[in-house]
Amino acid sequence: VRERDIFTLEGRPAILLDGQPVIAARLEDLLELPAKERTAGTHDTLACIVLQVGDERLGLLADDLPTEEEVAPKPLGAPLKRVRNVSALALLGSGEICAVLNPSDLLRSANQTSAEFGMRSADAIPHTKVAVLLVEDSVLIRAMEKRILEDGGYEVVTAVDGVDALNALNANGNRPFAAVVSDIVMPNMDGLALTAHIRAEPRYKALPVILVTTLASDEDKRRGLDAGANAYIPKPSFDQRVLLDTLKRLI
Repeated sequence: VRERDIFTLEGRPAILLDGQPVIAARLEDLLELPAKERTAGTHDTLACIVLQVGDERLGLLADDLPTEEEVAPKPLGAPLKRVRNVSALALLGSGEICAVLNPSDLLRSANQTSAEFGMRSADAIPHTKVAVLLVEDSVLIRAMEKRILEDGGYEVVTAVDGVDALNALNANGNRPFAAVVSDIVMPNMDGLALTAHIRAEPRYKALPVILVTTLASDEDKRRGLDAGANAYIPKPSFDQRVLLDTLKRLI
């Protein structure tokens, strides 16, 4: 669609499709991605994907669509079923992991937003990116949590276990991490031992540690907090907003 053909309908951006108005939204806004700087006239034409769920339609607008590829989606496991707007993961031919979006969730997100086309509140745009260390041995969960954190405006460095995380902490002296987000059940060194090692180092005394784990009992939570964690998020009730809100509160 041409950008000049986008009009406002009841305070929301819309496009014409077969002579009928269709509410539109920028995909990056629905996914809460960091806003991109745009120079006037550089995107006269936008890519548009029209979703239809029941009788509802939504035009998803993007600067471009780099490629099309058939994939075999892998449904999210129990720990990540509540990740908003995402229904599955898929492995691309390049070896990269991509998120498969949920049309119903995208429609709900579009209906809930009141932002004008192309606009976003200043509070939603991080002024500078801070670095977060993500420690998770599962490839799929690590990829999903990394995407959530990056979409929240954070720079993310990953580690596959506690030993790898300690090496990353020691190697990142020029730009210290603002927080550590870690699983508990991992090989070589688990999240509890990692947290204890972090707390034993005077220079990391104030470093926030958030444990995100399948261990959900009260006793598990007590052990995590006793080890020195600042927050404990059980994966069975995982919600991306809880993680981002917890990070914002602790950093």
